[in-house]
Amino acid sequence: MHMQSPGCPDCGIPLGSPPPARCTRCRLPLTGPDAFALWQVTGELSALDARRQWLAQRHAELLAALRARREAPAEIPVAASAGAPAIAPVSGPAARELSAPSARTALLIVGGVLVVVAAVVFTVVSWGRLGIGGRAAVLLALTACALALPRPLRRRQLTATAETSAAVGLALVLLDGYAARQAGLGGLDRVGAAGYWAVLTALTAVGAAGYGWWQRLRLPLPVGLLMARLPGLLGTAALGGTTEDYATAVIATASVDFAVLYALTARDTAGQAGFRERVGGERAAATLVTVARAVAGGWALLGGALAVGYAVVAPSPAAVVRAWVPLGLLVLLGTVLCRGFRALPFALRAGAEGVAAVAVIVAVGAGLRYVTPPGWAVVGYAAPAALIAAWAAVSCARSGRWAKPATGGPTGGPFAPPSRAAAALGELAAASTALLLTGVVVLPKLAHALIRPVAHGVALWGGGHPPRWSWQLAAAPLVVLWLSAAVLAAMAGLRARAVGDGDRHPDRLANALRNAQALTAVPAVLLLPVALGLPYAWVLAAAVVASVAVAVDVVRRPDAALLPRLLVLAATGALALLWSSADRAAVLAVWGTFAASAAVLAHVLSATASPPAVRTTARVAGAFAVLALGVEAVASGATAGLPRHVTAFAVLAVAVTAAGAAAAWHRMPGRGQVSTAVEGAGYALAAIAIALTALHPDALSLALAVTGVAGLAVALRPDRRRAALVGTGLLIASSWVRLALAGVSSPEAYTLPITAAALVVGHRRRTGTPGTGSWPAYGAGLSATMLPGLAAMWSDENWVRPLLLGAAALLVTVVGVRARLQAPLVVGGGVLVLVGLHELAPTVVQVFGLLPRWVPVAAAGLLLLLLGATYEKRIDEARRLRDTVRSMT
Repeated sequence: MHMQSPGCPDCGIPLGSPPPARCTRCRLPLTGPDAFALWQVTGELSALDARRQWLAQRHAELLAALRARREAPAEIPVAASAGAPAIAPVSGPAARELSAPSARTALLIVGGVLVVVAAVVFTVVSWGRLGIGGRAAVLLALTACALALPRPLRRRQLTATAETSAAVGLALVLLDGYAARQAGLGGLDRVGAAGYWAVLTALTAVGAAGYGWWQRLRLPLPVGLLMARLPGLLGTAALGGTTEDYATAVIATASVDFAVLYALTARDTAGQAGFRERVGGERAAATLVTVARAVAGGWALLGGALAVGYAVVAPSPAAVVRAWVPLGLLVLLGTVLCRGFRALPFALRAGAEGVAAVAVIVAVGAGLRYVTPPGWAVVGYAAPAALIAAWAAVSCARSGRWAKPATGGPTGGPFAPPSRAAAALGELAAASTALLLTGVVVLPKLAHALIRPVAHGVALWGGGHPPRWSWQLAAAPLVVLWLSAAVLAAMAGLRARAVGDGDRHPDRLANALRNAQALTAVPAVLLLPVALGLPYAWVLAAAVVASVAVAVDVVRRPDAALLPRLLVLAATGALALLWSSADRAAVLAVWGTFAASAAVLAHVLSATASPPAVRTTARVAGAFAVLALGVEAVASGATAGLPRHVTAFAVLAVAVTAAGAAAAWHRMPGRGQVSTAVEGAGYALAAIAIALTALHPDALSLALAVTGVAGLAVALRPDRRRAALVGTGLLIASSWVRLALAGVSSPEAYTLPITAAALVVGHRRRTGTPGTGSWPAYGAGLSATMLPGLAAMWSDENWVRPLLLGAAALLVTVVGVRARLQAPLVVGGGVLVLVGLHELAPTVVQVFGLLPRWVPVAAAGLLLLLLGATYEKRIDEARRLRDTVRSMT
């Protein structure tokens, strides 16, 4: 007897039902008394595991329910079984929408607010009716009672009430201070408001924290923490401080917060247990620590923002020196938090070091702003940012943060101490961000230098007479770009060295750094001649030479680090092409050179068995070569002063040549995809050539005829038979244009012979070549007469043409339905519908003129409602019609 098992008891592979005699993977015997006993034990263990999971889940649910009712009033005990006593609440007549703790909390909050409001009203309104003794006695009595009540309330397990009483007492303390100053007690009315409240809030914050610690209350501790934000600001206001003084006060307050937090948490196990007991448990302690970190960190960031903003816009060197005080304090705080505050998580320690790095960069940059030449202020910020980023990258590499995960350690490589690794990552992120911001600052000047020739080229090729132009670039933006490229190069090299075997084990971060370095280095190198003041021709020649050199390198080594070199090739080529637009001769030379280079690149790369990336590069290069020759043709025509419709034939010649080259390449092994790309680019040029002749009917007719003949030539290829349909259509369109130029008002006399000949040829092809569709056989012949007749019908007011055309369309439609041919059905049915609309149009217009204007709107609305109500049915009918038409040949 065998019991069904979910899997082998040894390896766990599914066995099926019934199980085999031996496991198919581990060959464990599954028959006999021992196997039967093993099945039984396994089943009982599974049942025990399921029972244990259910009991654990039930235990968690009951414990959570009891914790929620921990401070609820005592309930009536109900006798349980002899095993263990149980307490069950007495169920009421109906379910309550609000739990007892929620109702109690709401009552306590409302009551506490009302008490505070009453105290405020008494102090403000009824204060003058009592003498000084009565006033002091009332306020002190209320405050003392509110602060003394929590202890007896906690003894009676009324924790929430005790917290409310403590909050009321703290509010009364502030109210006592206000009342004492208003009454002039002890000459307090002669003290400045800001200074008085600074001292009072400081004493209250310290007192609230100490009071909460002493009474073991939760609420006074965060109240004291939040109130500690005010003394520094109020004290600075009392002393008439400036922005840097406020920043110093805010950062100093955050430093005190972190010091207190360190004193409370960085202790031994017994001390930590006492801290958790004082604040109300482990969860309350964790919440308090998290809130304290968030408040202190946000306050430090606020002070840092004030200090950084003031240092950046400091009006004088003396102001910069004053701004160094809060910045130095921020650096000290960040360094201490990262390297000495072990209770902080790793991410927060890295963030603290990053803030310190930003403070150093701003301090150095603000100081260099007054010693560097005009326009070089941004370099004063970029230089220290680049140095810190490079040093941090080296530290990351040494600490193992950039090593492969497989080499060991939680972050790969030799594991460094958390403080050192956090400092390295924080400095790297902060310095890189600062360097990026300096790049954003100089970006407008760099962009202006990059597109300056393009702006002149737009005016040049637009037909005007552009004035003389100059191409200049200041050195400071270029220095920032060079610093960015250098830092990216260093980071890419260190990352690649740390990872190792980059070709066999590609690393995404290393590749991204290399690509970013390539994109940054291209404008940095190509704009250097502009900054040096070299002539336009030299700068353009440098860009062209760089692009051709990279292309040659790709041809020689197609498999080595292809993507960065392709990015460099694309960037240098794009800049060279854009910059060449400023001169007509430059356009002819550069586009021609790049067309030849792209053709060679496509030919060489497609001749070898290369990876998919190389094959894609070959296809793009082939298509670009064709398009570049098309641009060359347009530029040549514009330079020679030829009209657009004449220049179009030069473009058309390039397109025809591309089709021939694609046919030749298609016969070569391994070049099929490249030939397809070349052919597609040729089709695009043919469409552009036809568009250039659109406003000149003579040229349009000739262009359509040439393109149609080329399409018939392409159809000679066995895999391009359908091109015959396109070529025939283009020839028919050419004949229509020619007929329109000749003033022919009755095109049927000219198109009917063509239609008859086309239908006879198509019928013989269909009968002689089985499998030929109806569109290649009859589509061109039917369209040759019906479409010109349809166009002439709309301008003919006589009834003869619509009648004859409709009869012919009806006959063609019937033949298509009878023979189940798609082309006659679609062409004849479409023409018949248009003829019907033409005949009904006057009547419809007359009817709409007689009806009120609201009737068509209402009819359209009803039609939409009907279609919406029967939407699914109409969709099914449309699908059936589509399937029926598709089933035809």
